[in-house]
Amino acid sequence: MSLQNRSPIRVSELPVPVYVPRTPSYPIAKVYGDSSQEFMQTVIDSPDAKMEHAELPSDEYVQCSEDVGELLSSQYEPVLIGPACLPPPTTQVWGIEFHIVNMEQTLDHLEQVIRSKVPSYAITANLNYAMLCAQHPRLAAFTEKAALTLCDGMPILWRSRLNATKLPERVAGADLIFRLTERCAAKKFRVYFYGASEGVAEKAAKSLRKHYPSLIIAGVQCPPFRTCSPEEVRCQIESIKKAKPDLLFVALGQPKGEYWIEDHLDDLGVPLTIQLGASFDFVAGNSKRAPKLLQNFGLEWLHRTLFDPKRLAPRYFSNLMFLLKTVRRELIEKLS
Repeated sequence: MSLQNRSPIRVSELPVPVYVPRTPSYPIAKVYGDSSQEFMQTVIDSPDAKMEHAELPSDEYVQCSEDVGELLSSQYEPVLIGPACLPPPTTQVWGIEFHIVNMEQTLDHLEQVIRSKVPSYAITANLNYAMLCAQHPRLAAFTEKAALTLCDGMPILWRSRLNATKLPERVAGADLIFRLTERCAAKKFRVYFYGASEGVAEKAAKSLRKHYPSLIIAGVQCPPFRTCSPEEVRCQIESIKKAKPDLLFVALGQPKGEYWIEDHLDDLGVPLTIQLGASFDFVAGNSKRAPKLLQNFGLEWLHRTLFDPKRLAPRYFSNLMFLLKTVRRELIEKLS
């Protein structure tokens, strides 16, 4: 039997018992295969070797952190393995499968993604992102493989209410960066900031450190606003790898940031990567978010346009055209 690192499998199908640490504060066990003996061994990042473990029920699913070899027999010691990060249910809006989660569920799931040690990514998708997915098949395919695809736009939230299963709330990237950083500080996860304009990532990292003093900043890097040479890219990737972050925040714009993640995900080996766009500027204080009332009425775009009309007005006009065309198409399909 062969287990792939991204393929959850039922415990009952394994020839050995499966255990996880009883203490939630301990990292989930990292499982790897010993190719010379072809059986599973375990490494637990914990100074306490005598910690107790609980056996998983046979109907649970588990997922290996890395590829493992064949399980030849049950004569070996019971293996320790992390529970699988099974994705939450989804509902489709404008061609994108959004995971049905609120903010707290998002944080809990992303924590498990980080603990799994499997390179993964999450997406915060708004109306502009939906438009880009409709225009770029590569981006749409990338989105389908995300550990979480989050609703970051009120039009998406409102449209989901016409579905049998609705999205519970908007999970905005500008809110998530604070809440997820808070969780990382509490769990001692290492966070890396990559992208944005010169000095913005560093300013955002310092601001978050003030909010959460125990935050471990693994590193900050601002790539140049031009096409980098292969050697420059290699150095950038090596710098991130050496820092060994658990979470990588990326701010390169859409869809550049998503393509960068896709190109380097496996090489980086970071458990969780998230492209957050303008969130670095919000955290750094370079841009101000709309008042809560405007956010709730889906008018945050108007507030941002008033402060940056030259850059944002064309984008939001394109978003509006996409929205009108999409709604028109759906109405025609429903009436035909």
